[in-house]
Amino acid sequence: MTQRLVWLKRALRSLDHAPLAAAAEGVAAALWIVEPEWRNSPELHPRQLAFASACVAELRATLAQRGLPLLVRHGSAVSVLQDVFERHRFDHLLSHEETGPGWTYARDRAVGAWCRERGVQWQEWPHHGVVRRLRSRTGWASRWAGRMNAQPVAMPAAWSGWQGLELGGLPELEAATSSNTGSQIGSQTDPWAAAPGQTAGLGILDDFLSGRGRAYRRSLSSPLTAESGCSRISAHLAFGALSLRMVHQRTEAAIAQAQAQADRALASGLRGFSGRLRWHCHFM
Repeated sequence: MTQRLVWLKRALRSLDHAPLAAAAEGVAAALWIVEPEWRNSPELHPRQLAFASACVAELRATLAQRGLPLLVRHGSAVSVLQDVFERHRFDHLLSHEETGPGWTYARDRAVGAWCRERGVQWQEWPHHGVVRRLRSRTGWASRWAGRMNAQPVAMPAAWSGWQGLELGGLPELEAATSSNTGSQIGSQTDPWAAAPGQTAGLGILDDFLSGRGRAYRRSLSSPLTAESGCSRISAHLAFGALSLRMVHQRTEAAIAQAQAQADRALASGLRGFSGRLRWHCHFM
């Protein structure tokens, strides 16, 4: 069987995850890399690292229950992949595309060259509604709708995982939850802090779709009301703890239910949110 490695970049979830599904066709492991380019970048805040690490911890436990080990390594992507390759000789690298700052683009070009030199087949899937390599915006909306309305990818019942692995530790997070960086992630100190992980994200989304979204349009633009009236899943989308496709489909179902119940305020608020899901990708 083929040896497959799932590279988790910004898709830290188990549901609707095409690379994880493809990994079930061989003997596999998953990998999250804590890259120095990210840790040293000006866009990183310790709370973002803490959020992503907590998502990985939850995902690691979920995948382990179905036989797939999740490795955590620290270092630049090419050097980490080389080390894993020397130990396990994988022939398929599976990942989502990433839409990020310039260092991620340069990193992906380097990884592509590395794969070609070693005969590793790197397969990427779209992460959300961003369409790569378009010369024109013409037709983008229909492509977005096609992706978002497609059936979500089912999670495999089990994987055949690599054996004898040292999984590796998650980043030290003391600095991320200290008093000088604000309240702890998801703690009672800040009730609106984004609780990390797929499970928490789905709960926050369902709370919004079932009623809190009623105030979305009038709350959106005010710092006094946006913290409670908005979805609170931005971090989950940014790190892929939630699939944008699943969020879109749950939102459309909630709109239909609100209309059937003649809840015009909720339907209106959720239609506004639905438009913002499109803008999320169109802006990128």
